[in-house]
Amino acid sequence: MKEILDDIRAAESEAKAMVEEAEKEARSIVAKANREAEEIIFGARKKSEEILKDIVENAKKEAEAEALSLKEEYENKIKKLVECSKERIPGVADFIVKKVVTLYGNS
Repeated sequence: MKEILDDIRAAESEAKAMVEEAEKEARSIVAKANREAEEIIFGARKKSEEILKDIVENAKKEAEAEALSLKEEYENKIKKLVECSKERIPGVADFIVKKVVTLYGNS
């Protein structure tokens, strides 16, 4: 009978050791999974920051290109207006002279 009790105690002790080992292994697996999850999250965060940085840089480049294009367009319009105005100056001057002469005569 004592042998049976000893066998039962030994089996219980062995089972307890197995449970403890399984719990230890489970904690180890969970800890490893947590570390891997943190690494994945860190990597994803870093990649999203890089993507955002690229998006912002591209948007700035596009805005600068658009601003330069608009600047050139308006500079060309200004040049045309100035040229047009310069071409009209002699005609306007003649008109003013004729008005003054007509009003005040040849004195």
